[in-house]
Amino acid sequence: MKKENRVFIIEGIAGSGKTTFHNQLKNKLKNKIIYDFAEEELLFSWKHAWIKDIGKIRLNFMNKLLDYIEKILKQDPNAVFILNRFHLTYPRVTDMNKNMLNKYNKLIQRLKKLPVHIYVPILKKHEIEERASHKERKDKVWQLHMQKRLKQRGFSNLTDMYVCEQNKILNFLKKQKIPYSLVRVKK
Repeated sequence: MKKENRVFIIEGIAGSGKTTFHNQLKNKLKNKIIYDFAEEELLFSWKHAWIKDIGKIRLNFMNKLLDYIEKILKQDPNAVFILNRFHLTYPRVTDMNKNMLNKYNKLIQRLKKLPVHIYVPILKKHEIEERASHKERKDKVWQLHMQKRLKQRGFSNLTDMYVCEQNKILNFLKKQKIPYSLVRVKK
């Protein structure tokens, strides 16, 4: 018997349409009790990226969130969760000690036991510069963040970094055998 999906995670690169898809999914599930979380509510805003020990904080928070999700799903058969990013692939193995990596792997195993489905809005390479560059963001802090991020990840341009990120998400989902669907969200 196939379990009904009740936890929906939207994973994708910047500009791929995650928020638009989130709103569409929310509308489609309007007869359910929807617990939805935006990326920044899950401590994954770009503004959190450089806070000391944010990886540990996020990992602890993600586990606490899974505790909460498990509790609500047991209590209410009409409840669903929509997470606009859970950053399944956020950790860089080189940045994690063995203890953190073990905790992360346990978190993924917990997630896989839930009635979860991942939606991945995808962009074609030629769309990335236009849609993922956040040209509307003019502030210096954003520009510094992007420069530091490109340097940290070893890329000279945004398109290559996001192509790599998008592939990393897809490869991770295939490897972990987590149910997922690719979606194209029009601008």
